[in-house]
Amino acid sequence: MTDFRSIASDTLHKVEAYMSSEDWKPWKTSKGMEIVYKKSLDFQGNVYKTMYELNASPERVLDLIGDLEKHQKWEKALRGGMECVEQVDENLKVVRSVSAPLLGGLVSARDFIDLLGYKRYMEKNLILLYWRGVEHPKYKDNVKGCVRGTTYPSAIYLYGVEGNPEKTRGVNIFQVEGHLSPKSLTEKFLPNLQLDWYGDLQKVI
Repeated sequence: MTDFRSIASDTLHKVEAYMSSEDWKPWKTSKGMEIVYKKSLDFQGNVYKTMYELNASPERVLDLIGDLEKHQKWEKALRGGMECVEQVDENLKVVRSVSAPLLGGLVSARDFIDLLGYKRYMEKNLILLYWRGVEHPKYKDNVKGCVRGTTYPSAIYLYGVEGNPEKTRGVNIFQVEGHLSPKSLTEKFLPNLQLDWYGDLQKVI
């Protein structure tokens, strides 16, 4: 039986290490989001760090991201839907998400099986969502029409802004293997997904 709590703990340690590191390189600043990157320590690709602000409280943002029914309605990249595969405990679950085909079907839909959790750090005025790819017996085999992607330790840091309870300062750590070819396509494509994510989220706040 998979020890999901142990995986969650390891994921937290890894995203904290990325957050505290300093050797990031600039990639792009656009639409109110700054994106930097560095080589991942978890796979042969890049990890991206994005910084932005939202005109909503961290609790409101958590609700829009963590509630799967709400989330799949606003994020256009997840038109294939989201489902809870297993509820591990109150703040930890295994989630399957399915992206839409891209470029007129030239890029097949991707599905991801991720362990998703969140924690509150009251002393830091912070809500942290974190996730990484896992295996699950319900989706042991690839699903017809989808390519199985792999998420490496990733997170969303939602900081409250002192003096303005209806504002959030966000920092995302994002790294995924989407199995796109050539590899250079992945490196161009993934950061733009973060810009799209930010734009979609802003529209529902």
